[in-house]
Amino acid sequence: MNDINLLGRLTNTPELKQSANGRPYTWFTMAVPRQDNRKEADYIRCLAFDKLANAIYKHCDKGRQLLCQGRLQVSTSIDEATKKVKYHHTVVVSSTHFLHDPNISSASI
Repeated sequence: MNDINLLGRLTNTPELKQSANGRPYTWFTMAVPRQDNRKEADYIRCLAFDKLANAIYKHCDKGRQLLCQGRLQVSTSIDEATKKVKYHHTVVVSSTHFLHDPNISSASI
């Protein structure tokens, strides 16, 4: 089973792009604290498509806390300089819950 749940914060504001065939997508990176040491985090590259990509682009800025569900995708490429295989890990997000937004004060809710 390839199922991943991530709880973390966006490291940058997502950008919305379109594939060659017009499909919307967004790349974003989440800082996910480690369970055994909350002072350390893993920075995980994520990818969302279609309506989910539009929603993330519309509602999320740097620092926004998200809970994302998805799957791990591993791709490879060849480093031209060293001729070695490089592995690229990406979480392809299938659903997201928008949590704490640091840009909205709790007094205005």
